[in-house]
Amino acid sequence: MTRHLKILEFALSTLLRHKLKNMAVVVVYTFVVFTLASVLFFSQALKKEASLLFDQTPELIVQRVSAGRHGWIPLSYCRTIANIRGVASVSPRYWGYYYDPPTRANYTFMGANLMPAEVRNMLKGSFFTEPDRRCCVVGQGVADARMLDPGDIIPVKGADGNLYVLRVKGIFQSSSQLLTNDLIVLPVADWREIFAIPADAATDLVTRIPNVREIDTVARKIQESLPDARPISREQILKTYDALFDWRSGVMVAAFAGCLAAFAIFAFDKAAGMSADDRRTVGILKAVGWEVSHILELKFWEGFCISMVCFLTGIIAAHVHVFYFGGTVFIPMLKGWSVLFPQFRLTPHAEIYLIAVVLFLSVVPYMMASIVPSWKAAVTDPDAVMRA
Repeated sequence: MTRHLKILEFALSTLLRHKLKNMAVVVVYTFVVFTLASVLFFSQALKKEASLLFDQTPELIVQRVSAGRHGWIPLSYCRTIANIRGVASVSPRYWGYYYDPPTRANYTFMGANLMPAEVRNMLKGSFFTEPDRRCCVVGQGVADARMLDPGDIIPVKGADGNLYVLRVKGIFQSSSQLLTNDLIVLPVADWREIFAIPADAATDLVTRIPNVREIDTVARKIQESLPDARPISREQILKTYDALFDWRSGVMVAAFAGCLAAFAIFAFDKAAGMSADDRRTVGILKAVGWEVSHILELKFWEGFCISMVCFLTGIIAAHVHVFYFGGTVFIPMLKGWSVLFPQFRLTPHAEIYLIAVVLFLSVVPYMMASIVPSWKAAVTDPDAVMRA
């Protein structure tokens, strides 16, 4: 044990003698670990948030496809779908997008005569009742962008070119921003009038299926009964989000490919051979009686100390960056194109395999690059090493 501690002490003193050289390595190494860990933590946290969010979504959503595009679905389809065995209920949904020129943002307009169950306890103000017209409830992002309070008005240009004035009756609280940040909820009649939607059509149909094992069977029967219908299951939506976040994570890593390439070139150059000073040190150590195993242990401790410092610093910095500062560097690329970004704090998830991935991609190559050339020099005659 004493011998190992002495070798570790000598390794630390060797690193301290080359402060500037090792400091450059530490900066690049730490940045590589920070980049990889931040991207993995951010994308995984978004996947978890999406998974938790979709736990409350319906088992099946039915859309109508016309010429390969999503079209309005007739309300008469509700009766056909409700008659399929295994379906508990079918209800229409009314929603669409609206571009607001003053804020250059896209809002989600949703028609509803009752408050959505997901945000029932997240409202400041009041929700409109059945007879109310020309009123709405807006998300916190819309309220901030248009500087709205309950009682204010928001003008909306309809599909017919006319201007419709909606009075704000309530604002969704910030705790629901992930669901409601760019949302405007208004009566169904107003929604139809603004977007010029037929009275017998909806955006899609929400289908509740109590037995999850029957989802695929119900979806197949819907397609057989309604050839122009497209059933989308909750699992399909989750897989789409996973693929989307994985793709954006890859794009983010590609954006930092220069740094990763520099680190790879550095590791390859270090593995290709040792500097004259390093070879001279190895030769002297062998001349004074050090064995090959001692030299390899010395180089192992040098690489291990640098790797652990950079790895832990990068992991901690990535954790703070993603979970306390909201991943500021990666927000535009990983959250999407919307102008109204929801402000929410991601919840840390103990994903050991993510840390293992970063460890394997960063620490293992550097350790190999540190030990391999040292072994080549250690098995060579000391005189030849020092003369080389």
